Amino acid sequence: QRADPRPREPWMVASLYSGTVVVWNHETQMMLKTFELCDLPVRVARFVARKHWVVAGADDMQIRVFNYNTLERVHMFEAHSDYIRCIVVHPTQPYILTSSDDMLIKLWDWDRKWTCSQVFEGHTHYVMQVVINPKDNNQFASASLDRTIKVWQLGSRTPNFTLEGHEKGVNCVDYYSGGDKPYLISGADDRLVKIWDYQNKTCVQTLEGHAQNVTCVCFHPELPIILTGSEDGRWSGTGRGCRWASRTWAAVRSSPRPSSTAPTGGETRISGSDGILF
Repeated sequence: QRADPRPREPWMVASLYSGTVVVWNHETQMMLKTFELCDLPVRVARFVARKHWVVAGADDMQIRVFNYNTLERVHMFEAHSDYIRCIVVHPTQPYILTSSDDMLIKLWDWDRKWTCSQVFEGHTHYVMQVVINPKDNNQFASASLDRTIKVWQLGSRTPNFTLEGHEKGVNCVDYYSGGDKPYLISGADDRLVKIWDYQNKTCVQTLEGHAQNVTCVCFHPELPIILTGSEDGRWSGTGRGCRWASRTWAAVRSSPRPSSTAPTGGETRISGSDGILF
């Protein structure tokens, strides 16, 4: 299950392994809309607010696009030859990026009838997550089970560089959007969280504490806080001051596999494999 907030509205969209996509109002905790996609897991769904769309990827390798006002399906196409792990919406261009277990990242242009404009090759295992650099929208990073993070540029088929340091597969990655620090954060199956300086291409900090695979990481957009989630069912918040200090939360019904974080305003939305949203 993954959650994605919609800008300007207190909405979030959750993709479920039941084959359903659900839109919630997180202020009222009311379910607003439901989309029945297929009988297979839907691993990711994203809002495209400027088009009033929800874009979702399922294990039938199809991308489906729905109008979230009318609930009508706008488009559907086969995007990959294996499970779709991630969808990212470009903040200004008519693009989405998708990643898959077929080890590829693809760029799709909805203004050109959803043409695949570019394929990015280089990973040698599943590509678990892609994230666009908020300070340079032509750059993005990818996390893969081949133990690497790769940084790419739109327009170039090969990566700018590769960050290596995790001993097992990398599940998640995020860019730091505040200040002038060129930071990336990653989480992996080695139970570690790493902070990278992507200008110097070095690991500047390794954070320990999780007892199982780290499945999601994010920098808070406004506060000096990092949030991480793990298959140990715990969420950890880390503040960066003179040194790194952490605090851990365990929900009353802890999620077996927290799968995404979605900071919105002063709050953070959490989704997990037990079907619960926090």
